[in-house]
Amino acid sequence: MRTITFSFLFMLTSVTACAQKKDNAPLVPTKMKTIHSVPFLTKQNDFIYVDKTSLKPITNQKFKRASVYTPTGFATVANEKNEYAVIDENGKIVLNFSEEDVNLNVVNGLTFYKKDIEYEKKMPVWKWDLNIMGGDIKKEQTYHKIEIGVLETKQILLNEDIPYLDDNYYLNIVSVDENHVFWNGNLYEIKKSRLNKIEKNIAELLENKRFIKASNTDFSMYELGQKKAIHSGMKGIETLQLQFGKETITMTEINKERYEPEVPKLLVDSKTNDVYPFPQYEKVFPKEITKATALQIDFIKKASLVYSITNSPYFLLGVFNYDHDVWAFDWLYIDTKGNIVDSIDKYNFKVLDQIGNMVWPDRRMILPNQFINKNWKFGKIKSYRGMNNWYLIQIEDEKHLKTMGLWNSDKNIWEIKPEYHTISVLDTEKEIYALQKEEKGLYMLYDNKNKKNIGSKAYQFINSDGLVNVNLNSEKNIDYYIDIYSGQEYKE
Repeated sequence: MRTITFSFLFMLTSVTACAQKKDNAPLVPTKMKTIHSVPFLTKQNDFIYVDKTSLKPITNQKFKRASVYTPTGFATVANEKNEYAVIDENGKIVLNFSEEDVNLNVVNGLTFYKKDIEYEKKMPVWKWDLNIMGGDIKKEQTYHKIEIGVLETKQILLNEDIPYLDDNYYLNIVSVDENHVFWNGNLYEIKKSRLNKIEKNIAELLENKRFIKASNTDFSMYELGQKKAIHSGMKGIETLQLQFGKETITMTEINKERYEPEVPKLLVDSKTNDVYPFPQYEKVFPKEITKATALQIDFIKKASLVYSITNSPYFLLGVFNYDHDVWAFDWLYIDTKGNIVDSIDKYNFKVLDQIGNMVWPDRRMILPNQFINKNWKFGKIKSYRGMNNWYLIQIEDEKHLKTMGLWNSDKNIWEIKPEYHTISVLDTEKEIYALQKEEKGLYMLYDNKNKKNIGSKAYQFINSDGLVNVNLNSEKNIDYYIDIYSGQEYKE
């Protein structure tokens, strides 16, 4: 039996939905709404939708699983057969029940859906999987049938059958501005709730409505609404040269990665020889050093990371420190005029490694040594959108006990002391968290603004949309919804 999961991406995650036959009339375009109904679990283990204030049923419909409504007024539901459908606020079935998994994501006031089903596809003889050691011949391969589109207008953006290992289509639509979105390498203009493709083959979306297109080994940078490229014929390079007086410094080990990125981390304009570094390629790396000490010059010769710090005049220069007690980068900074400095002001800029852990700012910048216990060792540091200069930091003490805390680097204080095994971020703006005291323990809701627990119940997990799980006995768990701001439970 399939496990049905529903999620709606607020600040940390995404939502889910489906398409109908072409002969069905399109929906009236839906604007963002104030949602008054929530899924409510009955004693019969069915979900009904009720008014969140009065708890009175909205309709008499019952479902085996149900999601919260999107800001556009749609929800995913499932029946006894583990089939999915999408309904509107009045309970009307917008997308009929089917075996396909459905996911929704709301961007620019439109509800994007993804339908996905896994199946075994019979292959032609030349694609049979022959077992050279004997045994059965595999005549089928696992495929995914995927459909992605816009729920309000039933516009289909993609409809493909692809091998399981090639499944790389996601609902990661990005808003460029109120009239444009970026998805799957394409730029779309929104007109009457429909998407019209205006640019394709985009390799990288940048800030300020800029994007990079690739052609063989050449790259060009464009700005939305401009037909002529800002820079064209750009090439990827792996070395940098800096002039310091009469000395030419060649940096040969820059931004090496295990997997080659689609867009190189350093792009050089073939006409001017100007170098534009990752991530936004928005400013030119200086060609000469105007001010530096001998120690700084020695550091630069060993630098292995060069990034442009967005919305600043600085570039980041990193040398990896292999000391087992540090195991992190050391840093210098160079500005657009070639001045080298040891430190800079704080900027809303973060560098993550390939698995999403914080590289810059590093622990020593976030949590200075004078605020730590000398026996502490540090693990992963994470920060989510909206947290600004607050960080989740893992700590291991002298007894090898691993805990997590929430550190405010502006005030140099623990917002939540490192006394918990896990801290889950539910709402960054309202500072709502789920705290797990011990490994395999239960989660409690916590209001950090008022420094108090919310409610008295504890759960196996708490999602940002309010979905919780409770263990009834050794053999049975149930899922239902709560209000993460008050702790109110929506169940009989």
